[in-house]
Amino acid sequence: MPAPSSRLGAALAVALLPLLAACQTDSRQQVLGSANSQAAQRAISTRAFDTADQGKVYQAAISALQDLGFVVDRADTVLGTISATRYGGGGLVRFTVTLRRGEGNRTIVRASGQLNQHELSDPAPFQRFFETLSQALFLQANAID
Repeated sequence: MPAPSSRLGAALAVALLPLLAACQTDSRQQVLGSANSQAAQRAISTRAFDTADQGKVYQAAISALQDLGFVVDRADTVLGTISATRYGGGGLVRFTVTLRRGEGNRTIVRASGQLNQHELSDPAPFQRFFETLSQALFLQANAID
């Protein structure tokens, strides 16, 4: 027969399980609960750059994130993804950037972000990122360090 303390621990775990499940949100709920429609969010978070050199865009994206105060957590050149985190006054910001080849000599860059585990739907952070990325690509193209 189990000890009374182990039965109490098991009962407590069973009682807390529904509360933990209620706190969890899945990605589907986050997408459906976003302030922007999916098409509007895609327009905010996606840009095309006139270069087929994904390596240069990839390096410029890393530089742009670092210039904006992010710490790059993961970078995968094969998949074309970069994940970065920044701690600030508003909380924890996570940013993920994905690169893919577009039509002709274009590279498509898509960014997504979260502030304290809530999707970023405000266009301002995306505009800052893409402006910084454009500047980094300009500096790179003109060999300015």
